[in-house]
Amino acid sequence: MKVPPVCPRCGGWVPNNDTPGAYPGALSRVDNKTEICSECGTEEALQQLIDGAPAPMSEWMGMP
Repeated sequence: MKVPPVCPRCGGWVPNNDTPGAYPGALSRVDNKTEICSECGTEEALQQLIDGAPAPMSEWMGMP
């Protein structure tokens, strides 16, 4: 069985914890190439709308 990708922002499954690996996740607005879970994609979109930019990768869970 193929292991679904893990979201680098929150550590959850991509696209979500209910259907891991069922379809592609969202692309992060930070670099426009990193796949993240649907919930984090929505959070980044709202954060960009409110704050003007999503949180940088250095603030993501698991990032140095």
